[in-house]
Amino acid sequence: MRSVPLPPLVPRLTLPDRQGQRREAGRGLLRKPLPLPTVPELPRRDVVFGYSAMDHTGRIIDKLIMASLGWKPGLKVGSDVREGLIVIAPGAGQRMRRLGERCQVSVPARVRQACRIEGPERVLLAGFPRRQVLLVHPAALLGHLTADLHAAVLGGGA
Repeated sequence: MRSVPLPPLVPRLTLPDRQGQRREAGRGLLRKPLPLPTVPELPRRDVVFGYSAMDHTGRIIDKLIMASLGWKPGLKVGSDVREGLIVIAPGAGQRMRRLGERCQVSVPARVRQACRIEGPERVLLAGFPRRQVLLVHPAALLGHLTADLHAAVLGGGA
């Protein structure tokens, strides 16, 4: 019995293949690659976003945000509510709290109640390193802020 080698399943790449042109199957004709979608330019580069869970005690942990702010465990930060957002900053607010050993922020119960956060909830975080401020967007506020955009994308009905 004699074995016959099979042809390769994946054809070899030619120079046009490596330069982004593709062949049509079976014809050897070259096609241009599909165009990439255009992504809008971000208007701001001074803000770092994160999405995190706030537990039932008000703790939030996001390593990327804390690293961008340069905040370290033990730093005293205060919380306040402005325009429905939780504003957290060093030296801000009435009751100061220290960041935990994993750099977790603890939002006081009175602040959570003022923003209608009654239990565990996912929140949008916006860190502003130059200003040394962390803004926490509660889910209810996000729903309100994005309602018109969602209705437009979904054809008028959300």
